[in-house]
Amino acid sequence: MRLLLDANVLLDCLVLEANGQPRAGKLASDQLIDLCDRGVHEGWGAWHSLPIVTYYHRRQNSAHDTAAMIDLLLAVFQVPTVSHQDAQTWRRHGLIDFEDALQVASAMAAQADTLITRNTADFRGISMPVMTPEQFLASSP
Repeated sequence: MRLLLDANVLLDCLVLEANGQPRAGKLASDQLIDLCDRGVHEGWGAWHSLPIVTYYHRRQNSAHDTAAMIDLLLAVFQVPTVSHQDAQTWRRHGLIDFEDALQVASAMAAQADTLITRNTADFRGISMPVMTPEQFLASSP
């Protein structure tokens, strides 16, 4: 199955909470990323998620470790091609958050079967299934 993982799912695995503890969704997100890494599912990540993930990872890690993390992400996940027109038509998705609309545009460009996010409520009404990592893992054989 072709999956687009929202930046917040990637962040589950790559950064800690302010108190130094793992993020609440780390276990399920780790499992999902492992399935993509093993080729069980085809993993995709939006172009604009890369600087978001880099920014938060770098706040807790060295520049060298952050660069290695990005190399690893790019080895596991494909990045769909989106265009200026995709950005201009962001309102067509019926979302009020521009970044969420870019996630949808990326998922559509990737021809994703499902968009995986921590914030499913933010994506109500879009034209593809949206699930949390836990929901996806529970529904997928």
